[in-house]
Amino acid sequence: MRRLIPFALLCLLASMLAAPARAQSAAASPPNPQAANLAGAETCVGCHAEIGAQFQRNVHARLAEFETRGRVRHRGAGCEACHGAGSRHAESGDKELIFSFKKEEARESNENCLACHAENAGHEWASSDHALTGMSCTDCHRIHQSRRPFATTEKPVGAMLAMHADAPPPRYSLVKPEPQLCLECHRDKTAQMLFTSHHPVREGKMQCSSCHQVHGSPERQLRTDERVNDLCLKCHTAKQGPFVFEHPPVVENCLTCHEPHGTVANNLLRQNEPFLCLQCHEAHFHVGRSGVTGTVTLPSGGSTNPFGEKGWRTAFGTKCSECHSQVHGTDLPGQSVPGRGRSLIR
Repeated sequence: MRRLIPFALLCLLASMLAAPARAQSAAASPPNPQAANLAGAETCVGCHAEIGAQFQRNVHARLAEFETRGRVRHRGAGCEACHGAGSRHAESGDKELIFSFKKEEARESNENCLACHAENAGHEWASSDHALTGMSCTDCHRIHQSRRPFATTEKPVGAMLAMHADAPPPRYSLVKPEPQLCLECHRDKTAQMLFTSHHPVREGKMQCSSCHQVHGSPERQLRTDERVNDLCLKCHTAKQGPFVFEHPPVVENCLTCHEPHGTVANNLLRQNEPFLCLQCHEAHFHVGRSGVTGTVTLPSGGSTNPFGEKGWRTAFGTKCSECHSQVHGTDLPGQSVPGRGRSLIR
């Protein structure tokens, strides 16, 4: 116990000597923008007239002060709702005395947005692919943006000319309209959407956000909290079932057979038939038969096989769905004996 008393006195003396140094360092550091007073949007517009004119048409400009109370950075409205109190910045013009989304890191910038949006759009943001790659909200959203048309000198992505307009997007304050904004990063999807079979995104009947929740979701950033199938079946209700005779891959995941962004094969299939089917199923037993080349006597008279020996292989090895048309499931049993009603023929 006696040995601890001198040690405690030394610690107290060291802290007393370090206190003036800390005070001097704190005095030399720049003032905290949060310590400033609210200057009002009129003061901001005095220097940032062009930005202020565009911002007046944005929904953020119409926020009341009570709607921002209790947030992490401020209690003001208008410009200072996002940038913090600006009296010190307005007096000195020092950019370090105001919160700037351009100079801050993505994490700090996003926290400022999530102060208001964490309960809705940003609920799953922290676990989203966009957040994990270091993206910031301002990469896709532009708050200082009006709704008046503007001329653009940029060409649309790829050959997708039908879905771009020379005006800001009507919702969400996006930097560019969908899907142009998404496809600037997701180049592989741009190529897939140019294939013959594709969802009508190029035609403007769908958007990327029709299926994707870009701010994060439990399943592949899709707009579903359950299976992938539940999202697909919102539009493709005829495939939903339940059916008496089901096709197991269909029940498990639509993406087993389909590539939703576009394919060369018809119906968004990952491969043409029969190659897609043969990944799980053995070749049909009829494929091994050789066609009859001679004349066949029928009750109605004689007949010949115009396709020769390859007739069986051509008929049963070209397209499985010609006979097994109900690949998504059916309530009617098939009439084939080996299939025991499960052949999905009708």
